[in-house]
Amino acid sequence: MGRTKIWGLLALVLTLLMLASSVAPVFASMQELEQKREDIHRKLDQERSNLKEQRSRKADLEDELAQLDRRLRELQSELAQINGEITATETEIARVEEKIAETEAELAEKEALFKRRLRAIYEQGSLSYIDILFGASSFNDFLTRFNNLKLIASNDQVLIDEVRAEKDRIEAMKEELQQEKNRLDGLRRQILASEEEVKRTVSSRQAVRGELQAEIDRASKKIRELEKASAELERKMREQSTGSGGSALYWPSSPRGYISSAFGMRYHPIYYAWRHHDGIDIATTGYILAADNGRVITVSYNSAFGNYIAIDHQNGLSTIYKHMRSGSMMVSEGQQVTRGQRIGIAGSTGDSTGVHLHFEVLDYNKPPYIHPDRGTLVYYRDPLLYLK
Repeated sequence: MGRTKIWGLLALVLTLLMLASSVAPVFASMQELEQKREDIHRKLDQERSNLKEQRSRKADLEDELAQLDRRLRELQSELAQINGEITATETEIARVEEKIAETEAELAEKEALFKRRLRAIYEQGSLSYIDILFGASSFNDFLTRFNNLKLIASNDQVLIDEVRAEKDRIEAMKEELQQEKNRLDGLRRQILASEEEVKRTVSSRQAVRGELQAEIDRASKKIRELEKASAELERKMREQSTGSGGSALYWPSSPRGYISSAFGMRYHPIYYAWRHHDGIDIATTGYILAADNGRVITVSYNSAFGNYIAIDHQNGLSTIYKHMRSGSMMVSEGQQVTRGQRIGIAGSTGDSTGVHLHFEVLDYNKPPYIHPDRGTLVYYRDPLLYLK
């Protein structure tokens, strides 16, 4: 081998070594950034799940507090009614007591009058009756006087008996009223006890609500911090990707929609397990657009992807569009498409929880990595690194 060829070979080797030394750190840095991104997304999913749970618990607690508040108002209304009945009963008892006092006074007066008559009769002796009877001018007068004496004594006794009966009736009424008041007092104590118990429960649940709100505030702050860190990381990755041969892709939906699930590890909404999300979900109900010029290599359907299309952009990039609406696909296999061209409409076919576009990017210009779930080498990349 000539000296010129040797020097040329050495120059080539040195060039390759320099390229390897310049490219390898980029790949290593990208892998580190991707790992950081996955860590951030995992934490974001955990915090969002925690936030959702805390908000759900708070909503349930608000419902419980609303029910307790209604119960408290009911008890206060019942208490006001009972207090009104107690006041009315006490007023009636006072009125009956006045009536008893009046009846007792009347009875005392009649009994005193009766006793005075008896005393007068006793002091005058039976001759008084005889004098009254035999002082009659005739037998008819005698009978009249005799009957009058009997009638006076009988009337006195009747009046006394009537007053006593009235007094007994009023006292029985008072006893009934007192029993009713005692019953109302018992109800009032029960209501007050229930009211106090409800107030204690409200105080306890309000304390829990305060703790939940603090947790919600903490989770919301943490999510904002993670989203900020994620955005900064995505910016760095986008800059690095563009600087190492990456290319900007056209946003694949119109209207634009929003990202409802990011690239990376997530808790799967259907399989209920942590799985790697190979693309991004864009919440949209509009048209699906080709992300760049290229050739359609797949127009198909399966139970997981639903209706989907794959496009080879012939620059090392391929894109996949999943869950399209049935009958909405507007291209065929082998067809050439242009950047921004309509290729279908967003749908919810396959394993989907709602209308959206699942969008994937495969970059064969970059080294493959081991798929977190499958354990195979794949070329999936975060679409946000390529979208403009």
